[in-house]
Amino acid sequence: MKKYLIILAALLMALMLAACGSSSGTPSQEGAENGGQEPAAEEEEAAEPEVHPYAWLGFQDMPECDFLNALAANHYYKKSEMHIDGMSYVSKQINAVDGINTYKEDENSKVWSVGGKIVSLNEGSKSYMEEDMSDMAEDREEILKTAMEEGTNLYGREFRETGKEVVPIQEDDKEEYEYYEYYFPEMEESSDNSTTERYYLKDGDVFAIYTKAALGETVVESTEIIKKMSQDIPDGTFDLPDTSGYEKIEF
Repeated sequence: MKKYLIILAALLMALMLAACGSSSGTPSQEGAENGGQEPAAEEEEAAEPEVHPYAWLGFQDMPECDFLNALAANHYYKKSEMHIDGMSYVSKQINAVDGINTYKEDENSKVWSVGGKIVSLNEGSKSYMEEDMSDMAEDREEILKTAMEEGTNLYGREFRETGKEVVPIQEDDKEEYEYYEYYFPEMEESSDNSTTERYYLKDGDVFAIYTKAALGETVVESTEIIKKMSQDIPDGTFDLPDTSGYEKIEF
């Protein structure tokens, strides 16, 4: 009897050892199949794709360049020459942007929009107009911030095509340049108006912008030649002007 008990105990021990060996071998085998690493208990959530810096402008189809980097930062100072179809002279312009604050200047006028307050000076007539929309400035700033962070297409631009041609309207440069064309589908769907933009590349950066705007039967074409584009804005650019010596005109 004692002999049978010893044999039974030995069999039970052998079965227990076999079971232990089998269970302990499974993770090692799985680890070997996974390059020596234990399988994760739960799969990590897939990382969200990064927002394209040009998405809120609608330009994510274009190659990276200094011009678009400045636009995407929404902080820039630009000097350009505007060639307008049918106009006998070239308009020299300055545009500066810092968030919701803007400044625009040409030969005849200067316009500031700072903190929602808008002041427009007409140098020819020595007159000015003024409008206070500061109650809307906070909402505009929030909309802009959200669009930049989330990649919302704030302007509704859509890429249409790319090609190569001579830049329209201007007469000096007859070389062909690569361009990217955009349009505004929501505008066309909701009205009989349309706008087409072509951005021309030279030495890896945008240097010319052609715009064709159709307002019903009226068509306006212009080409902007960029002379300077910088994220360095001169001090005082957004300082509102002294309007003494100008006649105020009501809206």
